[in-house]
Amino acid sequence: MPLTLWVTCRVGAAPDRRLVRPGAVRLATRAWMPVGRRVTIVGGDLVALELAEFLARRGRFVSILEAGRDIAPEVGNKRKTEHMDRLDRLGVTVHVRVAVERITTDAVVFTPVGGTSRELAADSVVLAGTVEPDTALFDTLVVEMPGTEVHAAGDCSGLGLIRKATEDGARAACSI
Repeated sequence: MPLTLWVTCRVGAAPDRRLVRPGAVRLATRAWMPVGRRVTIVGGDLVALELAEFLARRGRFVSILEAGRDIAPEVGNKRKTEHMDRLDRLGVTVHVRVAVERITTDAVVFTPVGGTSRELAADSVVLAGTVEPDTALFDTLVVEMPGTEVHAAGDCSGLGLIRKATEDGARAACSI
């Protein structure tokens, strides 16, 4: 069964519920997106790669700048290779081991390790930072609800993608 999204919009004062199918969303994002034609993504984790693929499929010229020596360190080599093959077919350029010096109104200035400064033209820049655990809500609930069993699940307790999230959720459910 295809995925269906419900979108609630305001028409006058009354909400209007419309059924939006994935094909309509794909079509809409091909027609308009709030980014320019040349997009530079600063960061090379899995989310950045997936965003680059999405944008390139919608006709954007995409470049990825990664400070580390490797992209998507959170996934295995097989999945990383699959992403790189798709990015290559889509014409996405990937620069690793670079230091971003500054972002101007029409470019990103960066320096490769041991190289000279380069300028990459860009209409839009996306900063794709690394995933960091945030247990603030969990910690607050533990303090505010003494004697209550509270469980943290998913990336709030450390990166683990969908596998860790489902395992954490299953452990929490089994302990209830």
